[in-house]
Amino acid sequence: MAAISTLITELRVDIEDGDSTRWTDAKLLSLFKKAIRRANRIVQRHDLNFGKKSATLTTTADQAYIDISSTVSDFDVFLGLYHDSLDYEVEVQNEHDFALLDDEGSITYCRLDQANSKIYLKGTPGDSTTTLTLWYFPTVDPSAYTTASDTPWGGRLDDVLMEYVRIRALNIDEMTIDVDTQLMTDMENQILQSYRYNSAGRVEHNGWL
Repeated sequence: MAAISTLITELRVDIEDGDSTRWTDAKLLSLFKKAIRRANRIVQRHDLNFGKKSATLTTTADQAYIDISSTVSDFDVFLGLYHDSLDYEVEVQNEHDFALLDDEGSITYCRLDQANSKIYLKGTPGDSTTTLTLWYFPTVDPSAYTTASDTPWGGRLDDVLMEYVRIRALNIDEMTIDVDTQLMTDMENQILQSYRYNSAGRVEHNGWL
C-alpha cells in the first residue's frame, strides 16, 4: 500500500513528465480515481477474496430486521448472511417471495433493503438475540481521495492502476473507444491472472438422497 503521490512520482518517469509540465498532480489524480472505480467493479464482478469483508450482526429480540448501518458503515454489495450458532446460510429472497413466507421459529430467510440499510428477517426469536455474520463487498469511493490518500486493497493493485493511468495519459489526446476498451480488458486480465486462484469456487454438496 502506498500514497497515490508515490505512484504519481514513479509514473512521471514512464510518461517523461518529471517537471510536471504536461500533467499536473490533479490531472493524474483524476485518472487514478477512474482506474480505482473501474478496478473495484472488476474485483466485485469476479468475486475476488481480497476485496471482501465480514461483520458480526446481532438481532434484537422480536424485531424483524437488522439495521446494517448501525454496525457497518461501508456496505456496498451483499454476499451472504450466516447463522453463527447453527452454521447455515440464511437464504436471500426477493420482495414477493419473502412476503409470502411464514415465520419458522428460527431465522431461515432474509430480504435485503439496501435503500433503507436494513436486512429483514423471518423467524427472529422473540425472547433472545441471535448472532449473524454478514459477508459483503465494501464501498470503495475515491471521490474524496487526495494525492496523500493510500491506495485501496492493501496495495495489491498498485501496479495495475499505474499501468492503466500510464497508458491512458499517453493516449489522452487521441483517445478512442477502441483504446479505452483495450485498457479495460488489459486491466481485467492483469487482476484475474494475479488473484483468481485465491478465490474458491462453489462446491455442490450431495443431497440427502
